[in-house]
Amino acid sequence: MALTASIVEQIAAWCATSEALADIRAKARSEYFGYDEPGEVHYMEGAGDLTSRERRFLGWFALTFKMPDGRSPAELAAAAILSGSELASAIDSLRRTRHVLAMVAMVNPGRGLILRLEDEEFAVENRQLSRLFNRGDAIYAHIIPAGRRGWLIGPGWLKWPIGIMPGMQAMLKKFQLSPIELERFLQQKEEPEKEARPKVDLPQDTSLKDAVARMTEAAKTEGRDKLIMTPMQWKELVLSHMKSNSVAEFAKEVADRAGEVNSVEDLNKWLGLAMNIWNNTPQPDRGGKSAFEIRQDYDIQSGG
Repeated sequence: MALTASIVEQIAAWCATSEALADIRAKARSEYFGYDEPGEVHYMEGAGDLTSRERRFLGWFALTFKMPDGRSPAELAAAAILSGSELASAIDSLRRTRHVLAMVAMVNPGRGLILRLEDEEFAVENRQLSRLFNRGDAIYAHIIPAGRRGWLIGPGWLKWPIGIMPGMQAMLKKFQLSPIELERFLQQKEEPEKEARPKVDLPQDTSLKDAVARMTEAAKTEGRDKLIMTPMQWKELVLSHMKSNSVAEFAKEVADRAGEVNSVEDLNKWLGLAMNIWNNTPQPDRGGKSAFEIRQDYDIQSGG
């Protein structure tokens, strides 16, 4: 018999309350939340409430954390709750649990989601999530194979708060965070000895010349030579992708030109600068107006 959502919750509850795991759980909690690490915690909005933090910890502790004998606490819990063929099937599923950042490719109302991670798709059975997510959203979660039922969501899933552009979706496997790395990102710790990272806002210039100048200045500062081009070169590049109606391919080319990046925020910065250029490029089939100009005309006509 395959795992069910109710059994997963029973396993999680056992891991959260078992006296046999009390000492190990306390040490694991310190590791997960980084109690001994310097810096003041300022959780991102929506991630810092007690329930959310505890559910994320429980998901990691039950499904990812390893005991001295190599088993996860969830395997120990399954052995205490199940028996026979049910136990064997559950252990097999728990060992194949994955922690992923994936896109919501489809919502099945009242049933669940179809998640996509580049060339992989996961049919997730979860009525709650079908009411909370929309196509194009992204989710971080432990996903557990459940045979013909598809995949189950473990405790502590998170709706990813940062927009993921099409070019990044095509290479999403490069930007997967472990549960602890994710928690550190959400904590947004401020370390006194380090300068705070500047907030990145998506630019909106009013001309192609200004948009290219902004990109050029940023690219020169960081030595991204392949992103340094003239307004005419950028225009030709954008128009070549407009003809094929493929903003995703444009974003992928920009990512290739940017080269190696160290974080999701870094990649989003270059893609944001590039989309600023895209939106300021005159479109021949729109009377030579850019996307920003067309939007401005619409706002004026609609009284916005």
